Amino acid sequence: MKEFIKNRTVTYNLMSFTGFKSLIVFSLLLDGPKSYDEINQFFKKHEYIKEAVSIDTLRVYLTSLRKIGCEIIRTPKIEGAKYKLVSHPFELQITEEQLKSLIKVYKSISRNIDLKELIMLENFLRKIASIINDENLNAAIEKHSLFNNIDIKLIDSLVNCCDRKEQIVILYNSPRSGAKQIEIITDKVEMNNNKFYLYGTSIEYEQYSYFLVSRIISIVAVKAIKTKISDRKKVCVGYELKIYPNELKLTEDEKLIDIKDDGSLVIENSTSNPFIVKQRVLSLGYSCKVLYPESFKKDIIETLKKMREEYSDGQIK
Repeated sequence: MKEFIKNRTVTYNLMSFTGFKSLIVFSLLLDGPKSYDEINQFFKKHEYIKEAVSIDTLRVYLTSLRKIGCEIIRTPKIEGAKYKLVSHPFELQITEEQLKSLIKVYKSISRNIDLKELIMLENFLRKIASIINDENLNAAIEKHSLFNNIDIKLIDSLVNCCDRKEQIVILYNSPRSGAKQIEIITDKVEMNNNKFYLYGTSIEYEQYSYFLVSRIISIVAVKAIKTKISDRKKVCVGYELKIYPNELKLTEDEKLIDIKDDGSLVIENSTSNPFIVKQRVLSLGYSCKVLYPESFKKDIIETLKKMREEYSDGQIK
């Protein structure tokens, strides 16, 4: 201690050789099986050790690890005669009850946090699963994950692009025309009906649009200069909702303008893309009634008639 106070330098004299080197060996074996030569190479390059150890000394360190509960074997020569850590007392084990609780917590909070936090939560759980190598945890994550069949790295990149409102080119697997490149000024990534969508302004149509993230194959390019889009005339649609206020989550384009005596909510939606409002209205189902404009109301009625015809084989009055 006097030496450290005087020089502020960590040296051999300040270390427990057996304890410190045993921890080094444990750390190396955690990464994978290591031969005597591989362990010595690490010791020689270590900031404080800087020298090799004899095979007998290495056995002392291995014995120390075994005494605290580590199971260490030596593989046959055909496999490199390496020291392998089979198990150790510091392994995290998740019981069936703990697994149920973990998934219950995930399901509870995953729908009430923003997308960035959700990505962090997902990566955290997957990291735990990889460390403890628990197949049950892996299976549970795959079953309940909101990112099922979606590349988390891709969606994370899309979120970052949206934060910077970047203009990007995506390779999109269109259900009608197959794989095609689409250029878009990104705005946001949101989840609707358990599906993730990328929202932004389409360069081709100069219109606010959205794309199913699960159909995005990759980000092809990020443009250095944004295209100037001319202002498009917005459509203002009003509709009445028979729903409790705490059950409704307004979109950025919606605003609550009135609450009627019977508790119905009057919502106004303003957007440059009528198709998005149409999809919103249809998703709200029978609890939604379009109030204005008349042209939009007629469009919804015609759509509902066509849907009914499809389900009634054309027999409709």
